[in-house]
Amino acid sequence: MGQDYSYSQPSSSSNSLDMSSLLEAEAKLYADEAESPYCNAEPDQFPPQREPDDGIPTACYCGAQPVVECSYTPKDPYKRYFTYANVDDGDCHIWKWWDVALMEEMSEFQRHLKQLKDQAFECDQKLLKLQKTLCELKKKSETPNAFALALCAMVSALVFIGRASKK
Repeated sequence: MGQDYSYSQPSSSSNSLDMSSLLEAEAKLYADEAESPYCNAEPDQFPPQREPDDGIPTACYCGAQPVVECSYTPKDPYKRYFTYANVDDGDCHIWKWWDVALMEEMSEFQRHLKQLKDQAFECDQKLLKLQKTLCELKKKSETPNAFALALCAMVSALVFIGRASKK
C-alpha cells in the first residue's frame, strides 16, 4: 500500500506520431494493395455451358436419364415428348416436346458449324498470308536458303495437320 502508481497522458513530443503521418502510412498501404495482383484478380471466365433442357435432354436436374413417350391426349395425339421415369415424385424435372428438342439441337448444330467454317476461313487466310510472305522472302534471297525452304515445309505440314485434325 505504500506504493504510488501514477499515470500521465502521452505528450505531443517528437516521439509520438501525428495524424498526418498515420494517414500517409494508410494511403501507402492502400496503394500497395491496389498494385497487388492478388487483390485485382480477374474473375474466372468459364465457357458457356448448355442448360439441361437445351436441345435433346441428356439428363434431368435430378440426374435421371430421359425417356421418350407418346401423348394420347385429344389436343396432341401421338405426339412424342421427353420425360423421366420419376416425374411424379414432386420434384422439378425436364419435360419437353420431341420436335422442339430436335429444332433446338439443330439450331445449336448450325451455330457450331458456322463457327467452324469461320475458323477454317481464318486459317485459310493465315495460310495464304504466310505463303505470300515466304514467296517474298524467297524472291529476296538470290541463293536458295535452306532455312526458308525448311520453314515453308514446316508451315505447310502444320497447316495440313491442323486441317486434318479438324475433319
